[in-house]
Amino acid sequence: MNSLYTAAHNRCRGIFFLHGAGFASWVPHIPLVQQRLALSHENLGLALLAAAVGVVAAMPLAARCSNRFGSNTVVKFSGVLFFPALVIPLFMASLPTLAIALFVMGFCAAMMDIAMNANGVSLERARDKSILSGLHGFWSLGGFCGAGFATLWFTLPLSKSLHLPISAIILLAAHWYLQRGLLSDLVKPADRHKDIAHQTIQTGNQAIPNGERPIFWLLLPFGICAFVGQFGEGVITDWVTVLMIETHDSTASIAAAGFALYSAAMAITRLSGDWLVMRLGRPPVLIASCGLATTGYLIIALSPHYLLSWLGCFITGTGLAVILPLLISTAAASTGKSGGTVVATIAATGYTALMAGPPVIGAVAERYGLINAFLLTSGFLSLIIPVYLTSMRQRLKTVRNS
Repeated sequence: MNSLYTAAHNRCRGIFFLHGAGFASWVPHIPLVQQRLALSHENLGLALLAAAVGVVAAMPLAARCSNRFGSNTVVKFSGVLFFPALVIPLFMASLPTLAIALFVMGFCAAMMDIAMNANGVSLERARDKSILSGLHGFWSLGGFCGAGFATLWFTLPLSKSLHLPISAIILLAAHWYLQRGLLSDLVKPADRHKDIAHQTIQTGNQAIPNGERPIFWLLLPFGICAFVGQFGEGVITDWVTVLMIETHDSTASIAAAGFALYSAAMAITRLSGDWLVMRLGRPPVLIASCGLATTGYLIIALSPHYLLSWLGCFITGTGLAVILPLLISTAAASTGKSGGTVVATIAATGYTALMAGPPVIGAVAERYGLINAFLLTSGFLSLIIPVYLTSMRQRLKTVRNS
């Protein structure tokens, strides 16, 4: 049985890697599509918003399908749709058709994302050890490799329009091979511990069985923290290069290097996040992550030189890296709910924050300046600590780390 779990774990890592590589392969083509269709920034934003709408629309369906048919089955079929969907926007001839294509891409991407995270939750329960942060680390590695391959392709005398179709074919073939070895949700771990569904949640002086509390209230504090953390990710992704160029007169390459350091820190920390959770426990890791993310944003906002901004980017990436996978893992373990339900609920709040963060901060920056907007984000990230202290402290302590 251990060999089955190990093989399934490796296949799941591969699926996360391919999903990240797929997204990174599409991103370099966004300005090319914008140029080909002569879209303004506003119209391009509307088209990209269609992808975000597709993501949100897919979440409840992904949860229901994963719970009913098995997350491994949903990963299989959503991946078959997702990788070809990456190519479709390249051939759209107008803004409306581009928006439809991006809606489909976002929908398929979210179906696969929810299902592969639900499969990771099932595998984590079966292995009785923390693995979700490492899986997200492989997603980051996939993104790095996908972007690197695109950069290499674009520097060679090759047709840019061929890059994404060829990448999609490679990713699809790899996906078809890897998905066959994913763990079925029907495979149950050895009964080494009492079923988590019968555990209780300590609320004040009263112990309330998980099954007697509505799922909304069980997952609300995790969703709030996911919203805060993903808000921070969205802001730094879209605005940190702009801030460095505006405040330090940095070149585009210097600003890009800061974001690269942030991305590298995310990947490194996620790959080591499971070890940190098993060694230190979930509460210290969550509190430290919040503190690092808050501090990193402060450094970025207040630094007098781009070198300090680079340091802030690295610290922020280290802090934000494990918040989402830790929340998904802990919520699934402490509530006893199905992986699809937990992932979809928490991911919905996270994706909402990713969409809301950049425009909200843009509006704040327009009125009060980008530095103040980053300071505001730093303070917002610190809200994770009071949410943890008031509603999550006991649950994080009682969930096993091994």
